[in-house]
Amino acid sequence: MAIIYKQCPKCRSKNTVKIVFGEPTFAALQKAEKGEIRLGGCCILEDGPEYYCKDCENEWNKEQAVDAAYTRIEGIKATIGGFFDGHYIVEINLISRQVVWSFYGRGEDETIQKSIGPDTAKKLIEDLKMINLLNWKAKYIEPGILDGTNWSVEISRDGRKISKHGNIKFPDEWDAFCKIIRGITGKKFS
Repeated sequence: MAIIYKQCPKCRSKNTVKIVFGEPTFAALQKAEKGEIRLGGCCILEDGPEYYCKDCENEWNKEQAVDAAYTRIEGIKATIGGFFDGHYIVEINLISRQVVWSFYGRGEDETIQKSIGPDTAKKLIEDLKMINLLNWKAKYIEPGILDGTNWSVEISRDGRKISKHGNIKFPDEWDAFCKIIRGITGKKFS
């Protein structure tokens, strides 16, 4: 999992606690005094904050943590291919808003490069959030099978890389992901 809900989306501190709503019990009052939880009041708020940062005093809920995690994506590199079918490679840099699509194989090597606008980049992030990309498992491998269609997705975020890959097996959202990539590149990816 790449989304850490308890990490502050504002300052990225992990010095955080859960916010507890409702009439506090004696045990809850003791935990609040020790700084182990934060009391949120008697009224439970729909879409209200769930976490509190002790460093910057920010409050947020899981949906805000998800939004912050996807907003910090700087780039995506996706590949798919097999020995006989060739390989597709797509690199999307969301900082420079440059897209490079390449195909290698069958003597038909081709590469295109294009720019995308800020609205397209923003829609890409929303689409990736809809398919839950950051929470895909790291590996989708069919045991005992070495040949077949291999794929990988590398997500650049916060100066580090998050890798997802597989051989023959795919996440449930793979077809939707390929459709998103085809929409950004205007070229085949599958």
